[in-house]
Amino acid sequence: MDKAQAVAKARQFAETAHSVALDKLSRQFQEKLKESRAQMAANGNLLSGGMIKETARITAERITALLQSRLDCLLEGFELHHVTLDDELVVNITNELTALRSSWIEHAGQAIRSDPVVKTFSVAESTYLQMIGQDIGLYPNDIRTQIDRRRLMLKKTEVGTSINIYHITGHNNRWVTNSQDHSVNVVTQSSDQIFASLRQEIESHVPSGEEQTDILSRLVALEQSQSSPSFKQRYIDFIAAAANHMTFIAPFIPALTEMLQKALK
Repeated sequence: MDKAQAVAKARQFAETAHSVALDKLSRQFQEKLKESRAQMAANGNLLSGGMIKETARITAERITALLQSRLDCLLEGFELHHVTLDDELVVNITNELTALRSSWIEHAGQAIRSDPVVKTFSVAESTYLQMIGQDIGLYPNDIRTQIDRRRLMLKKTEVGTSINIYHITGHNNRWVTNSQDHSVNVVTQSSDQIFASLRQEIESHVPSGEEQTDILSRLVALEQSQSSPSFKQRYIDFIAAAANHMTFIAPFIPALTEMLQKALK
């Protein structure tokens, strides 16, 4: 597979993964805005300038989350398809996200025209957009910094101090993390054990409630779809649901990626 094909496949993965996150984040935004307005109404502050500021803040928060999701999905897609993050690709990613940032801000301005609460104040669209823009993150320098960190992490992995070879029995045979050393650590686990360990991490780190239930249900669906064509979609669903908890999920990504690659063959 040449670079152009790998990039195309990586972007296709990113589009699918981001579409899942887009739907989830949009629903979360609507619920958060509804809860905020209900609270302000209870306090008698719904028809106030504070409501406009709060709406702008939540909108900015949503756009920032969407941009971060897009960046994460792109970087994950490139890693899955072994695409090197060269300078040209970094520029393309930065320009793409910068354009999306402007587009989503403009769309937010258009959305207030149909918001009955916001229209009550006859706030100027330019003023509202300025309020949103002040709170949105992921400027070009932020994007490049995140990409550079990812590239440095990959380089550290390539020149790491040990080889960890995980022999996975059952649906898969093995997966490898790190490289380049004379010491080799071998851990044998079944795919059932991998999922059991991941389930335990989720139950330990994610507070009981709707989010934990959602993540666990997607994990069950992922486990049940091993070696089937639906594994890719189940993997995307799981990663989207667990996106806020990648710190403790990250160690399991190599094993899940190995399963994904086998499912795609």
